[in-house]
Amino acid sequence: MNSAAHRALQRRIKRHVAGPAHTFFVVAAPGLEPLCRRELGVLLGDGRSLTPVHGGVVFQGRLEDLYRANLQLRTASRVLMRLAEFKAAGFGALTKRLAEIPWELYLPAGELPAVHVTARHSRLYHSQAVGERVRAAVARRLGVSTDDPFPADRSTTPQQLFVRLQDDRLTLSLDSSGENLYKRGIKTHGGRAPLRETLAAAILLMAGYSGAEPLLDPMCGSGSFCLEAALMAAGAAPGRRRHFAFMRWPVFAPARWRHLLREADATAAVPQGRRIFALDKSFRSVARLAHTLEAAGLTAWVGVAQGDFFDLDPRSLTADPGLVVINPPYGRRLGTPAASADIFQRILDRLQTVYRGWRCALIAPDGKLAEDLPFALRRFPLSHGGLRLMLLIGPIPPGDQAPRPRAP
Repeated sequence: MNSAAHRALQRRIKRHVAGPAHTFFVVAAPGLEPLCRRELGVLLGDGRSLTPVHGGVVFQGRLEDLYRANLQLRTASRVLMRLAEFKAAGFGALTKRLAEIPWELYLPAGELPAVHVTARHSRLYHSQAVGERVRAAVARRLGVSTDDPFPADRSTTPQQLFVRLQDDRLTLSLDSSGENLYKRGIKTHGGRAPLRETLAAAILLMAGYSGAEPLLDPMCGSGSFCLEAALMAAGAAPGRRRHFAFMRWPVFAPARWRHLLREADATAAVPQGRRIFALDKSFRSVARLAHTLEAAGLTAWVGVAQGDFFDLDPRSLTADPGLVVINPPYGRRLGTPAASADIFQRILDRLQTVYRGWRCALIAPDGKLAEDLPFALRRFPLSHGGLRLMLLIGPIPPGDQAPRPRAP
């Protein structure tokens, strides 16, 4: 591209992409939409129109708002920018409308994106055929071949287009995040059934974790709870250490992004001693977690030790009661349902005996196990790894309060 053509393209990008407001869709796991909407309200201001829908939150804003959402949201899975919405009852109409979209304003030069299609209650029900039309339209506009849809640098995540057909209406969105936002750029290891960081953050927020009180993660595994708690306590942006797909868009403004990073760093807290404690029986798990914390600069916030929850007295770590968060082994993860039920009951007994005055956030492997509890806890259905679980949140009665009688 010669210099005159490049300048003309930049003017079009500024006029049509950088300048106007856009519609964005923040994807959130089912059930987390209210939390995500609350986060957006704090981040962008409650005066903004934020519409929770199934699977996420819709809002209007400028590109800077999209940058902030990717950088700061803890419970979102990804952030999409809506490019077009139109009726598409046949392939002729679809092809015509796709050809009208100025793809070169949104996508990196010479790069064909990955296309993901879902179709429901539409005459264009064949998702593969729809995807082929989208790829062909982008390829013609960008002057590339459909034979090689990925970037020359194979280590780079390709750009992604999400196409949704519902009742013959097509919604076309460009992914700004790249890898799912639960990948914070911090944890490089996993456990046998790691809890996604977005879900761990959601549980902490639902439990009312402030970042200032003691927090104990006594079955920490890969450490999702304590890592998210450390980011909250430190006032650190969850996306600070990773890259995003929008960084390769033609409209991306590196100077503006660096300003947002400096703005986020300015709100960082100063550690006042360790108030987060991680424990696990596995030496390998705690060693990996300790290494991760050191690499992320979070060791001042989290203490890690090898040990058994059933032998631990929390008073050996902190004199102040706080929040204990537990994701115990269950079902396919580490044992039989019967073994999981036994461990769950032992956890409840230990909490009632040793953690009086604390609050707990406990994942139950089966909703039936939450029907007969020794003390009152709020219940929230969860989905994790294809399993339907129950999250239990609430205070553990102090010692002078009699426990609730069990059902006979």
